[in-house]
Amino acid sequence: MQTVGAAVASAAAVGHALTPEMKTSIKEEMEECADKARTEVLSRLRGTFEGLVPKAAECKAMTVDAQGRSVTWAIRLGLEMHEVALACAQAKLGERGLRFSLKQRYRFNRETKEKSLISPEELAKLLRQGGEELKGTLEPDVVIHTGDPLQVLAVYDFKFRCVNFDQEPGWRTYPPGHRYAGRSQGSIYKDAFGPEVHPIGPRKGVFW
Repeated sequence: MQTVGAAVASAAAVGHALTPEMKTSIKEEMEECADKARTEVLSRLRGTFEGLVPKAAECKAMTVDAQGRSVTWAIRLGLEMHEVALACAQAKLGERGLRFSLKQRYRFNRETKEKSLISPEELAKLLRQGGEELKGTLEPDVVIHTGDPLQVLAVYDFKFRCVNFDQEPGWRTYPPGHRYAGRSQGSIYKDAFGPEVHPIGPRKGVFW
């Protein structure tokens, strides 16, 4: 799925740059979206867990997600929180008049540093074929760009821990056998998209 921001370009998009003040405020807004997502999803599930937030053992317990798949609570919570956070990001960035994409899939050649877009139609086709050709592709949550998703200004990727929400969000390390085995997701994203790459996790939020 690709969602592009408002048709009217902001001054930042026209100038192909984000000011330091804009970078700070956008990052704060993305953190607000992460907080909103945690609060909304856990409030919706109040009574499901022993406490307001799940314990480690509860995170590993199995449940069923919205598509009827058997998954751990950690995976289900992450999926549901991402859905809320992305809707929040779309609203906030749209209000700014920025050009942006959500969940845009990219092919990336580490040797040449070249990247290309995978359209929603091609993505759906590759998934129907088993998804083998998608290995090694990149799909950041939020990409702010100049109007061309290949000209990236900043990337924000939501990270939702099942426990220890108050810890700094971090990048995962690609497992053995992966095209990027041993590398962190953040380092690959920086290779592909430049230095303005940020993991975003909830830091605050309330439960009701």
